[in-house]
Amino acid sequence: MKTNQFGVLIHKELIEQIRSRRFIILIVVFIFFGITSPLLAKYLPAMLSSMMKNQNIYITVSESTWKDAIAQYTKNISQLGVFILILLNMGTVAKEKEIGTAVFLLVKPVSRNLFILSKFSSQLIVLFVSMVAGYFTVAFYITVFFGSFPIIVFTKIEVVVLLYLIVIQFITIFYSILVKTSLLAGILALGTTFLLGGISMLGKAGLYSPTNLLGETQCIIKESTMNWQPFVCSAIILVCCVTFSQKFFRNWEN
Repeated sequence: MKTNQFGVLIHKELIEQIRSRRFIILIVVFIFFGITSPLLAKYLPAMLSSMMKNQNIYITVSESTWKDAIAQYTKNISQLGVFILILLNMGTVAKEKEIGTAVFLLVKPVSRNLFILSKFSSQLIVLFVSMVAGYFTVAFYITVFFGSFPIIVFTKIEVVVLLYLIVIQFITIFYSILVKTSLLAGILALGTTFLLGGISMLGKAGLYSPTNLLGETQCIIKESTMNWQPFVCSAIILVCCVTFSQKFFRNWEN
């Protein structure tokens, strides 16, 4: 019975994601970065060199490689992509509280725990599908511009970046459950993202920050040893977000 209920809730959430165009928006964002990142990596150095020559400044620009394209893609996703992800997830539950649909749904015999799990799960599905769309877009354009595509290296990098984005997504959903308004949830999520970035610069203690997952992508490219700390801390944050979200929502009174 609970399995059927969970499936219905997931289906409802995904339909809502499509109707509200949030699903489409996130896919388009990843495809956009997948197109522009290899383009920038390929042509930006030459454009800058040309501009410098017009100013009688001569610099030597090394030829771009697939590494530059991947680095540009990761940078775009971890900056503007994170901001967009927060915007799309900050109303996951808070918006339903504001307009009253959460109250209407919970009047029915729906488990609050399953309701929260369906929120996390459906948003995770949307993010995963969007990442896959971005993956194939980057693969295509790297192959076109640079002649080859490092499928194993990029797949590892995508998994690490996905984990970082899931952490940001789950933190945003947690705040959306904790507070009453979408705007406040977004502000708190953005503030926490900056806080994690600041913690990542605190030497050895900073290694535990999930933000350092982005730095681990360079270890993959260089084939050097990766640090385990950001992965463990990320896993703990994910578990805490889901656990405490269920706890807070069970005690929520409309």
